[in-house]
Amino acid sequence: MTEGPCGYYPERATRNHMLSDENHEFSVSQITRILNKGYRRFGPDYYRTFCRGCNECTPYRVLAGEFKPNRAFRRVLGRNQKAVVQWSQPKASQEKFELYVRYQLARHKDFGDDPLLVVRQNLAVAMIRQMYMNPQSSLELTVSENGRVLAFATFDATDDSLSAVYSVFEPEMPERSLGTLNVLLAIQKVKDLGLQYLNLGLYLEKHPKMSYKANFGPA
Repeated sequence: MTEGPCGYYPERATRNHMLSDENHEFSVSQITRILNKGYRRFGPDYYRTFCRGCNECTPYRVLAGEFKPNRAFRRVLGRNQKAVVQWSQPKASQEKFELYVRYQLARHKDFGDDPLLVVRQNLAVAMIRQMYMNPQSSLELTVSENGRVLAFATFDATDDSLSAVYSVFEPEMPERSLGTLNVLLAIQKVKDLGLQYLNLGLYLEKHPKMSYKANFGPA
């Protein structure tokens, strides 16, 4: 069990039960069982919150077969109908890293007074561990247009689901709703693969960055 500051509410403490698979030896069936118990993956580590006095973190999975896009979601798909969608084995690139940096700087803005060079070095390490230290079954979604990567995301493929690991999108194009597009494309991929669920990670009803998941249902 590990303890430290909560990543969602810094004034709170968090407790996590950890499982480690440094050499990625877990089978797909083992990963399925672990994720279905509410664990999340970060690099080779799987964690599940067991916090004292707080149970706001709720594993959230969409019932893909019952999902029907509403009017707002259909508009998102329409605005992005010219985008090229690719599913492949995860592969890092300089272009993806530059997008990852823009995304982190725009969305999180909690890098203190560190020089930009130090921030970029730390983000390079974080991106590789977060999105490219994966089991063999992991998949990467890449959305591009006119040869430019607009969004990408990593998912673990299990016996019954795709499980979101991390998603990145161009922060300078809010009108395209690229984060929502990533989720919609993943739900369709779940259906195409004949799976049941899209695991969207932890849902926190009162957190401004995590409550959006309730828009995707039934769950």
